[in-house]
Amino acid sequence: MKNLSLALNAVLFVLVGVLFYLHFSSKNNTGAQQIIQANGKSVAVPQIAYVDIDSFQTNYDFFKTKKAALEAKQKAMEAELGRSLSAFQSKIATLQQKAQTMTEEEGMAAQQKLQMEQQQIEERKQAMEEQFMMETQNFNIALQEKMIEYLKKYNADGRYTYILPYSKETINLLYVNPANDITLEVLKGMNEEYASTKK
Repeated sequence: MKNLSLALNAVLFVLVGVLFYLHFSSKNNTGAQQIIQANGKSVAVPQIAYVDIDSFQTNYDFFKTKKAALEAKQKAMEAELGRSLSAFQSKIATLQQKAQTMTEEEGMAAQQKLQMEQQQIEERKQAMEEQFMMETQNFNIALQEKMIEYLKKYNADGRYTYILPYSKETINLLYVNPANDITLEVLKGMNEEYASTKK
């Protein structure tokens, strides 16, 4: 099965698009922009903030709850497959022990039965992997939607031109100024919203 942390870190790349979407879909930009002179022209300086995705994932209650549920599901799937494979290997060992006392027809029938069982195990494994990937994808979409909705409200006054994701793991930004870190504010607001939906 695919590594859960890789699947969840795919959110980082989606968030880049989400955050740029927030900028371009914002029509009411009432925040005061800094204007500088460059080559004799007045240029508006974009106001940029960032969310530390590593801290966000560690401290966002919705993320932690859903990640734990996905990990539990992954372990249950792996345990089920492990039991099926153990039972299958036992049947192979039993067949090998009985092989000398079986007729050719009985041996061929037993082999066909084992092949069918092996195919069923492989089909079940594939179905479980597809289901797990779909649930992970649905989680990523739900997380993205929650961030979009919250950041739209958070930046309703248009004070930021861009809100970018930052992660030490994927190095999507080489340098960030800690003064532009809004992670704690975003976490506080999103955790409060999530807590209110659980009541």
